[in-house]
Amino acid sequence: MAKYFQLIKNTLEEYFVYRLNFVLWRFRSFVLFLTLFFFWAAIYQGRGEIFGYQKAQMLTYVIGIAFLRGLVMSNRSTDLEADIYSGKINSFLVKPLSLRSFYFTRDLADKLLNLSFVLVEIGLVLYLFKPPFWFPQNPLNLLFFILLIFLSAFLFFFINLIACSLAFWTESTWAPRWLIMLVVVEFMSGAFFPIDILPYWLTRFILATPFPYLIYFPLKVWLEQVSTIEIIRVTGMMIFWLVMMFYLSRLVWRKGLRHYSAWGG
Repeated sequence: MAKYFQLIKNTLEEYFVYRLNFVLWRFRSFVLFLTLFFFWAAIYQGRGEIFGYQKAQMLTYVIGIAFLRGLVMSNRSTDLEADIYSGKINSFLVKPLSLRSFYFTRDLADKLLNLSFVLVEIGLVLYLFKPPFWFPQNPLNLLFFILLIFLSAFLFFFINLIACSLAFWTESTWAPRWLIMLVVVEFMSGAFFPIDILPYWLTRFILATPFPYLIYFPLKVWLEQVSTIEIIRVTGMMIFWLVMMFYLSRLVWRKGLRHYSAWGG
């Protein structure tokens, strides 16, 4: 356990070495947060309810997006691509340390740091603009929300690990990862708006994928827009997708290692 705490410490220290990169990343995330916030605040001017969402619910959803982006979607496991291209993973393969544990621990450090900034950014928006905020009245919803974001963090890790493992077969993963992570994962997870405002047929298609369990469903639980029975079903489906992505990431990893050639060290 001590080695993982040391790894978290080392990862956090890296951010203080490359402070500008992290500051620019947080600035980009904060601008996106403000853009979504002002966009929906403007749409609700003079309106009480749109798409089945009250103003308080929609603005809370947007604030929830910022929170879950920092907690669920922040990661350092993208370093796996560079480690594969450089041959750096050679040294890991001969050490008594699980590579998945290594990258997840670095992800955890990244999440902790991003979350500390996200909470400040959200607090600033709440203080300056005083938007209506929806807080669940049912303690059960709060408990399930905490459970779902815990599961969604693991689910995102395995999805991201699969995308990064494409580096075993390609000379550059920037384009496919951009397509997978931004166009597919972020859009279909509800990281820009609630999925159920889309046309019915498209909503049904997206809900059949694992991506809505990253952001959309946890926030629907927070907003108390799903019944207790539906919450249990969502939790079960999230566990199902988590197991599926775990085994798929392991399969892709094993096949990637068979294809892997060490070009560096």
